[in-house]
Amino acid sequence: MERKPQDQAQNRDDPGQQNEPLSIVQSMTSFYIYNPYEKRSVEVPLTNCDAFISLLKCVIGTGILAMPLAFRCSGFVVGAVMSILLMILLTYSIHLLIAGMTECCRRRRVPQVSMPEAVRIAYEEGPKWVNCFGRAAGFMTTCVLVFGQFLLCTVYLVFVSKNFKEIGDHYGERYNERYYVLVACLLLLPLFMIRRLKYLVPLNLVSNLLLYAGFALIMYYLFTGLPNIKDRELATPPVEWIEFFAIAAFSLTAVGSMLVVEAHMAYPQSYLGLFGVLNLAVLFILLSNMFFGIIGYWRFGESVHASITLNIPQDEIYPLNGFVVITVIFSDYEKSEANGRNRTLMEYVVRLVFLFLTGAVAIGVPNLAALTELEGAFSLSNLNLLCPALIDMFLNYSAGYGRLMWKLIRDIVLILIGLIFGIVGCTVAVKQLIHDLQLTLGSM
Repeated sequence: MERKPQDQAQNRDDPGQQNEPLSIVQSMTSFYIYNPYEKRSVEVPLTNCDAFISLLKCVIGTGILAMPLAFRCSGFVVGAVMSILLMILLTYSIHLLIAGMTECCRRRRVPQVSMPEAVRIAYEEGPKWVNCFGRAAGFMTTCVLVFGQFLLCTVYLVFVSKNFKEIGDHYGERYNERYYVLVACLLLLPLFMIRRLKYLVPLNLVSNLLLYAGFALIMYYLFTGLPNIKDRELATPPVEWIEFFAIAAFSLTAVGSMLVVEAHMAYPQSYLGLFGVLNLAVLFILLSNMFFGIIGYWRFGESVHASITLNIPQDEIYPLNGFVVITVIFSDYEKSEANGRNRTLMEYVVRLVFLFLTGAVAIGVPNLAALTELEGAFSLSNLNLLCPALIDMFLNYSAGYGRLMWKLIRDIVLILIGLIFGIVGCTVAVKQLIHDLQLTLGSM
């Protein structure tokens, strides 16, 4: 029988343990047999401080500009309480996901695994009737990651285009915003063709400087002419809360970025824990988003838009997010040496197609609020809730679920929350997008 790559990795790392019983290797106490952190090799590792700053940079961005709209949909009190509860839920699920991925590394004796690989391994470790779905589940997770990143890039493209339109309308003639989407695609084309992440570093630095300068300008306008706070709602009807959850989910978390930061840390053991890097970062992110959302809603009230910025300098975060999705697509493709000659050409083709598709969607349905809600609901339900819960459920199948089956109950609750939130949130957003698309086709 041909050996699996995981077995080969096991032999390379621990040649003396080749004949060890499989039940011991796969037990939940495998931490004492194999520690993946000791085997992990990172070319340029991040210190704890670097990781903290990177998390802030990855999560605090365009999404924070939508938080005033989220608070408009919930009110001051409900929005603040739900922001805290939502961040607790999201952070707990990230802890659960990373713990599950680390356990997959221990059972397969490899330094690192990606989320799709962790899903596949978890299915293979679960009940026999789900073992055969491992590869399909891993592939579906890859598709979810790619589609979520596609929606994210579309949101950024619409965001940039709408702000360009505000500037153009002020200084020149008024054109349909879809023309600005097309112009933005052309401007992004050379940036999107960058194939090496290190070449994006200078652009990322400039974009961050512009982003925080824009935040400073926004805060100046937010604190100028604040109305009577009694004119704002403390709580809105529950039917509007679903929009809050979708927008807040988009603004408060970024699963892919959080996993990447952990994977590049010099001391990944410091990432989790009560006072770990992740908890400290999400606390700062939560306070920043709540403050921005409350002040923004207080200032603009019912007139607040999906983005409260009108003419601030735009950051250039889109190429970086585009880089992520290309990396996901080619993560398995590049492992084949036979395809090495064609990889560069194929990557350029995929990049062009990806940029064209995001531009086409942005032109067809340039509704920033609906796109933000769709991305938030889709990513939250699948990446933050369903994947961590399924991985944990199947990994604990052989070891047990604890007293009163509390781990199984926890995982089922997370799955139910993910399904309900995903179905309702995505349905509301898709209906609005379809309505916009019909209006677009009708005007042609």
